Amino acid sequence: MTVGSLWAQNLMTTNPPNPTRLGDCVLSSSAIRFLTVWLAHDGVKSRNVALKIVQAKSTARSQEPNVLERLRAFNSTAGQKPYVIQLLDSFEHTSANGIHQVLVTEPVVPLLALYSRYSKFQPQITNDVLRQTIEGLAYIHSHGIAHGDLYPANFGRNTNFPHCDPHSYPPYLCGNLDLGEFLGLRAPDIVGRPLSVRIFDFGSAYIVDGSVPPRPVTPPFYAAPEIVFPQVALNKEDPPWDQRSDIWSLGVAFHDLVELPHYMVCICGEIPAAWRDHVDSQPWPLDFTPDMTEEFWDGRKELFAQLGVEDPPGLVRLMRRMLVLDPAKRPSAQDLLDDPYFSCSNGAQNVVGSIHPLMQLPTGVPYGEAADLRLNLPTLD
Repeated sequence: MTVGSLWAQNLMTTNPPNPTRLGDCVLSSSAIRFLTVWLAHDGVKSRNVALKIVQAKSTARSQEPNVLERLRAFNSTAGQKPYVIQLLDSFEHTSANGIHQVLVTEPVVPLLALYSRYSKFQPQITNDVLRQTIEGLAYIHSHGIAHGDLYPANFGRNTNFPHCDPHSYPPYLCGNLDLGEFLGLRAPDIVGRPLSVRIFDFGSAYIVDGSVPPRPVTPPFYAAPEIVFPQVALNKEDPPWDQRSDIWSLGVAFHDLVELPHYMVCICGEIPAAWRDHVDSQPWPLDFTPDMTEEFWDGRKELFAQLGVEDPPGLVRLMRRMLVLDPAKRPSAQDLLDDPYFSCSNGAQNVVGSIHPLMQLPTGVPYGEAADLRLNLPTLD
C-alpha cells in the first residue's frame, strides 16, 4: 500500500500524497494538511504502532523528534510513567516531495473519541484524568519543554492494542480511520483496564533554552491570553510563549471536558499592567467586578455537582489557580500536584475487569466479538 494513497480527495489538490512506500500500513488514522498518521504493524517486533509522516515543507522547522527523543531518554533513565506518548523510533524518508520526518510511536486513542461516542452520559472529569494529565505536563516541563497545543483532542489513553489478524483486512481501505469508532464497541474491554493518559502531538513543542518559540497554533478557545492579546490588540503574529501558557490551556481543557462553556478571560482576575492602556481605550466595559466573578464560579460549583464531579469546590479552586491572566502568577504543573484537591479527593478507581465510571455502554449495545461481527471489523486474536 502506498503511503498517502488513502488521503481524502479534497486534500489531494493542495497536499498531494507522499509517493513513498514504507511497507504494509494497516489503516490511515488521520489525514490533515501537515501530516498523515497511520496505524501500522511492525512485522519485526510483532506490534501495532502509529506512524506519523510529516509534510516535507514542515519537516525542517519541527522540533518534535528532538523533543520526543529527549523525553524518551529521560524516561528510560528514570524508569517513570510520564503519561506522555512513547516514541519507539524516528527517521527521515526522502520522496519526490522532499525529506519527511517519520515518527513511530505507540498508538493512542483520544479520550473524548473513545468515551463520549458510546457512553450514556457525557464524560466526567475524574481524579485519575486530572492527576495523570498534570503529572504528564509536569514531566514535560521538568525537562525544559513547552507543549504549545494542549486541548482535549490531544489527550489520549493507551490502548494495549490486541493483535490483529492481517488476513482479516481488505486489500485497501478508503477514508480515514476513527480509532474511537474502531475500538469504541470494544470499550468495556479497553476501558476496564487501568487508565493511563497520554499527552500527544508535540508538533508545536519546543525546547525552552532561550530559543525563539515557534508560531503558536493552539486553538483560540484554549490559547493563553499572552498569545491571544498580542495577536488581537497588537497584530503580532508570533508572540512569545512558554510553559506557563500550557498551564492556562490545561485549565480551559479541564473545564471543556465536562462540556461547560468557557468564558475564562472574563472571570480570571486582574488584567496585567502592560495591557491596561489598550483595555482602557476600548468603548465597552471589559472588567468583571469581584462580586460578579465569585457569582460565576459559584455557578460552576453547582454545575460540577450536578455532573457528579467529586469535590466541586476543590476543583473550582484548582482551576482558578490555573486560569490567571498574568502568566507570571500561574503555578507550575509540579505545584498543582500538591493542590489539596488531590489529597482530599478519592478519585475514580481503575480496577482491572471493572468498567471505569467514564464509560457505561447502553443496554443491548454489542461489544467485543459481537461488535466486530456486526460491523465487519477485522478479527482480533
